[in-house]
Amino acid sequence: MHDTKKSQILKTVIIVALLAACLIGAGAYGFFYNNNGGSTPLSSTSSNSDYTNAKNRVDTLTQQLKSSPNDIGLQQDLGDAYYDLGTAARKNAPNEAKEDYSQAVKNYQVVLKNKQDLNVITDMATAAYYSDQFDIAEQSYQKALSINPNFTPALNNYGVFLYEYKKDNALAIRMWQTALNQDPNGPNSAQLKDLIKQAQNQ
Repeated sequence: MHDTKKSQILKTVIIVALLAACLIGAGAYGFFYNNNGGSTPLSSTSSNSDYTNAKNRVDTLTQQLKSSPNDIGLQQDLGDAYYDLGTAARKNAPNEAKEDYSQAVKNYQVVLKNKQDLNVITDMATAAYYSDQFDIAEQSYQKALSINPNFTPALNNYGVFLYEYKKDNALAIRMWQTALNQDPNGPNSAQLKDLIKQAQNQ
């Protein structure tokens, strides 16, 4: 009985770690694949220097935006900076993370009034998820996938949302499997395979 409980706890810890690894910023995909996205998101194990750097970047961009409030590029950069700050804050200042992600959502919403960008839509969905704005998160993931049903970052992250928040294992598996089919040997392929296996076993 005791071993079974320990085994269940261990499985939960593994799943949480996998989910954290898979919930990534779409900006990274834009940067690596076609140079149109935002900054590379920080990992969930960000150091204090990551947090400080992200905070400084937010401050710098905020000042720049005051001088050019209609600059959509700056709005997007600031959204990315708040996203990165939220990611770093999850380790270094957990009480601030939700507000940072919430601010990222606001900046991304301004950007999306002026242009439709899959990276921005997906990053906004993930930032909304981390700031407990679940309706915005789900609507945004669905919008991204309605524009491009094979957009890997949205498939990855919507799968996490469905699994963790909606408790819809079957649909989460479908998202992850579709993402895996797009890039069977990609950087997240091992994590996706593990998540699919864990979800199937529940």
